[in-house]
Amino acid sequence: MDDVELGRIPAQRELPEPVKFASPIMLVPELFATPRHLALVLGYLASIGWEVFVPNLRAALGKGSTPPLEKLRFNDLAALAGEALDGIGRDAVVLGHGVGGLIALKLSENRRVKASVAYAPLVPGFRTPLVGGFANRLAMMLGRPIKPPRGRALFELIADSDPFTRDGLINAMVPDSGVLATDVMTGAIEFAASEKAAPRLVVAGDSDIFAPIAQTKAFAESIGAKLAKIAGRGHWLIGGRALERAINETQRFLVRALGQDLLLLYPEEWKSEPRE
Repeated sequence: MDDVELGRIPAQRELPEPVKFASPIMLVPELFATPRHLALVLGYLASIGWEVFVPNLRAALGKGSTPPLEKLRFNDLAALAGEALDGIGRDAVVLGHGVGGLIALKLSENRRVKASVAYAPLVPGFRTPLVGGFANRLAMMLGRPIKPPRGRALFELIADSDPFTRDGLINAMVPDSGVLATDVMTGAIEFAASEKAAPRLVVAGDSDIFAPIAQTKAFAESIGAKLAKIAGRGHWLIGGRALERAINETQRFLVRALGQDLLLLYPEEWKSEPRE
């Protein structure tokens, strides 16, 4: 794995040998999560031949025109992810988890995006218990950062993760933007019509309390996204036994959506480094 710069945004890059697909995949994490939480997704995708980028978007907060965490809105995060995408310098697939899934769906409007995939995206307009609790409600009212879930909500969040990874996942969680969470829960997000965007896929567990399947299905239909449902799984589709099934659904979707464009026909195309 290499450390690279996507413009002003530091990132991790995994370049497998051999690379089997023409476009790389860029990953975007959930609320309270960092690139570390996407390590299993990165490793799995690389093991089947994908070049993978995981930008550390938090590293750019409060710099230049990007607001600090406490003022970060959904569109600010989408713009920052778009900056990282431009830094890759090639067309790419964007895959995100939770709020990162919404960012991936939003970036489907970007000319650089071949397809976008959302794992367990939070549902715009739904008051997700992921940011519940009195302290977080007050923080959102005051425009302050919110804290990761605790107690029962935390257990539900990581229930589908591998047991040996749980302590590390919990310890790596960080505060996040209450303003961004408010944007999601009030539905203050707009998506382009499907004919003006790259192909979109939503992968959802049918036992997800943070993004219930009925609301997720309605949301996917409203933006013209394909929906793949994973039976018996909750929100943590980025690890545990859910991960293989989620990636299988992703591969099936990309093959159908991109066809021959998915395959690496000219190996020299991927040898160029990301633009500084």
